[in-house]
Amino acid sequence: MAKVLFINLGSTGHINPTIAVCQELVARGEEVVYYASDYYQDKLEDTGVEVRTLPAEAIVERFTTYGSGNLYHVINGLLNTVDIILPKILSEIANEHYDYLIYDSMFSCGALIAQKLKIPTISSITTFAHTKASFEAVLNYQAQKLTTAERDEANQIFHHLQQQIKARYDVDVASRYETMTNPGDFNVSYVMKRFQIDPSKFDSERYCFAGPSIITPKPSSFMEEVDQTRPIIYISLGTVFNQNIDFFNKCFAALSDIDASIVVSIGDVNDPTDFEQIPSNVLLKSYVPQTELLQYTSLFLTHAGMNSTNEAMLMNVPMLAFPQSADQPIVAQQIEKLKIGQQADANTITPDALKAKVIEMLQQREDYQANIEKVKHVQSHDFPGYIYAVDQILAFRDKHLH
Repeated sequence: MAKVLFINLGSTGHINPTIAVCQELVARGEEVVYYASDYYQDKLEDTGVEVRTLPAEAIVERFTTYGSGNLYHVINGLLNTVDIILPKILSEIANEHYDYLIYDSMFSCGALIAQKLKIPTISSITTFAHTKASFEAVLNYQAQKLTTAERDEANQIFHHLQQQIKARYDVDVASRYETMTNPGDFNVSYVMKRFQIDPSKFDSERYCFAGPSIITPKPSSFMEEVDQTRPIIYISLGTVFNQNIDFFNKCFAALSDIDASIVVSIGDVNDPTDFEQIPSNVLLKSYVPQTELLQYTSLFLTHAGMNSTNEAMLMNVPMLAFPQSADQPIVAQQIEKLKIGQQADANTITPDALKAKVIEMLQQREDYQANIEKVKHVQSHDFPGYIYAVDQILAFRDKHLH
């Protein structure tokens, strides 16, 4: 048995894949201390880990100081959170021993803490992995969206934060690539290898594409509310972007007379009275047990978040993607490229065009499912993603600790 420090201050999409991993680590005898935002500590209640929290509001306030519309600003925001995260964690673990460190690849200051602890590190990757070259390409593209003055200001802020962090904590912020992707000694991705962009560019000794980290859901009473005598269409924009009222109204107009059961997840902020007329074939819910419902779903209208995309592929569900932000446009491109679905613009698509697309995709469902099987077939194992991930984590542990 080894003692593991796990640091993950990301949002739901970063937490969810690690839940099953943590349960499996604990089941195999590892002792895990898990740092998370106080927003998400309840998600880890039944995993067997010791949960410690950091203040989400203070972190978000720091993170958004420079804006969030461009990667340059996001990276500066990440560095701006170090003063909240680093001293608290280092203080609390000062008299504790850990055998290895797992950290979220994007939000955890993981590489900085690793420098202080000098123990083996594993990066937990919940979106596409990046090589330095692919990251630089994205960064250069983002740079073109800024004026020269904006880029100069962003560079000045980065270099100031870089020097400040080194002076205060005696750690090096090597580059924007390290700040944003935090590569570890070993790297576990919850993306299927075939879905990852250019998987051959990654060293197989250091990168493991474990696939979706999802525990098979237990049946609940939810499906009793759904008419299963006809195709089920599920509509969700995830937990962050689900306040797009216009999009949901467009779906209602498009699908009101289609012969299908429409299940719509609207989150706990929206209210049914916020929408225009809700058709009789629509079941509107603030919460949907997504992985359970997807087992019965014929078509998924999704924001193309990586978690939702992974879950849909695992359940063989074709997707019509309406990317909203973050990595979703790239995920949607992969969905279309691999012919496991299509993508569309939520703002410009008309109800008539949406209806036609849905009918077409329902008719071609088996073709999309065959392509999903091709993506899944590339995986080198038949285990659930979290089982394979833990196998690889423990193999890494044994290699470095003995």
